[in-house]
Amino acid sequence: MSFVNPLGLLGLIGVPIIIIIYILRNKFNEQTVTSTYIWELSERFFKRRNPLSAIAGIISLILQLLLVVTISLAIAKPRFIVPDSAGEYCFVIDSSASMGMGGIQGTRFDRAKAEIGKVIDEASLGSTFTLAYASDETTVVYERLTDKVLAREMLDSLECASSTGSFPDAVAVAQSYFNDNPSFLVYLFTDKSVGEHNNVEIVNVSLQNEQNYAISNVASTHMGSELSVSADVISYASDARLEVLLYVDGSNNYRDKQTVEVKAGEPLAVSLSYRTDSYESYRVVITNADALPSDNEFVGYNHKYEDSYNILIVSDTPFFLQAALDVLTDAKVDTVSTKDYTGADEYGLCIFHSYTPEVLPDTAVWLINSNRNVDDSGFGARGVIELDNPIEIVKSDSTASTAQKLLSGVEGRDIAIGEYVKYSGMYTKFTTLFSCDSNPVIFAGVNGLGNREVVIGFDLHKADIALSTDFVVLLGNLLNYACPNVVERAYYSAGEDAEINITSRTKNVKAVSPSGEELYIDTSLDTATFKLNEVGTYTVNLTYAGEEKTYKIYSGIPTDESNPTESEDSFSLMGEQQFERTDGEFDPIVIIFILLALIFTADWMVYCYEKYQLR
Repeated sequence: MSFVNPLGLLGLIGVPIIIIIYILRNKFNEQTVTSTYIWELSERFFKRRNPLSAIAGIISLILQLLLVVTISLAIAKPRFIVPDSAGEYCFVIDSSASMGMGGIQGTRFDRAKAEIGKVIDEASLGSTFTLAYASDETTVVYERLTDKVLAREMLDSLECASSTGSFPDAVAVAQSYFNDNPSFLVYLFTDKSVGEHNNVEIVNVSLQNEQNYAISNVASTHMGSELSVSADVISYASDARLEVLLYVDGSNNYRDKQTVEVKAGEPLAVSLSYRTDSYESYRVVITNADALPSDNEFVGYNHKYEDSYNILIVSDTPFFLQAALDVLTDAKVDTVSTKDYTGADEYGLCIFHSYTPEVLPDTAVWLINSNRNVDDSGFGARGVIELDNPIEIVKSDSTASTAQKLLSGVEGRDIAIGEYVKYSGMYTKFTTLFSCDSNPVIFAGVNGLGNREVVIGFDLHKADIALSTDFVVLLGNLLNYACPNVVERAYYSAGEDAEINITSRTKNVKAVSPSGEELYIDTSLDTATFKLNEVGTYTVNLTYAGEEKTYKIYSGIPTDESNPTESEDSFSLMGEQQFERTDGEFDPIVIIFILLALIFTADWMVYCYEKYQLR
């Protein structure tokens, strides 16, 4: 036996003190009676009927001594060693979006927490508890914790996530603990049907006949003055009659409605439309109630009205560029000669053709046939290389995402040049798209001012690229890179990283989650990302060219998480399970408090017996 607070045993000093008080106290009580006859009669009666009255004082002393002893033990908190009774527990709780399904009986996640709580409560003292939270990533909430109360409190504070669960990641976490101690008792609390599983106990918290409806594969077009929206709707558990509504621009009045009969587990396409010259957002809703309301709604946003910029061409021969930009963009395009150029800070993109400015403007730039060094360009010009015969430039075979994006749809064949500018000392932030004799002649990246920059190292009029079918495609890719939409996607699944394009004139970017959490975005790079941890609308606020702009992104339930009967292939731990137990502890504190209450009650009754002569 051991004591948590050994100093509590100092209370036993009260034992001799009580005995001394008992010895020294006055054992006679002065009482007033109406007559000596009644006193004598009562004495004879009690002597005959109450033989224990003579030892009543001893009983009181014993009870008071027991009170002192039990109070001291309660403060000292004794613990008894119980051999081979404790274990190490590892709980893996599935926190994927489907665990949020539920009704009046609570969500699946609530049931999982209640089951873990039961195991913790029933485990012997001395056991350790490890809890892993499995979402799109698996995090360890606590590790080898022995405090049951704290383990329950931290468990109760958890909330279900909105993303897809990652069992392979959870298996890796559990395996690491199992490798340390093959006697680890691993539990998986999930709503999924797990196929193969070894060295783990599966606790399925789903209920039968849970109904869920969902919307998926939503797409929209706006042609002329009509907004058309298509979507798939599904009922997973049974046949159903679903009502689907279309709302536009936050109106509480629906603009179109479809009522459809769907077969269990079979998606059905629905179409909705509304005549409008312009719109900012639309919302598709299934009105039927089910176990997971968050996948009964989809919100789409139109960002075109926010994305606008002007282009300046600085060139004495701008014909090819003007013709291509007329095809590629609706942006306003201005042209000035090289001698009339004075600055371009009010433009979103400035294209310099066969001209190098003294100072780069603080905006996105294209430098075409630039043969002179300029500060902050990110490269150095080493002179013009004249070729004896035209040489075909070579398209990059890089698998980097930026190169793949910029060269999308570009064949890169039969493009020859007669001369080019040799560049060196390029920043690592540049991506080479075409090269000649291993020298980069078309590349893109971020310059020293932090702005997106495209460099073409030859004169368009002294190469046949402008006559190639790749010209318009390549320029379109480069245009989208230099002046991209701030938000290219208006819809993501929860758990994904939303991507924001940081253009040259974009400042002070902040994202606000559906719950109101503010996320400040780093604008030092040309792209920035932030994680979508919630379901709902994220608002992106920024300053572009001194103007405040707002973009919205909708984060929805991952499609796989809408199925209430989803399954996983396996959750297996490698190795041989052992069942070695460690010494646990027995805490008699509850028994001590019960004894304390009983002894106090008995002592109080004896006191009343003596005080009020109930004998």
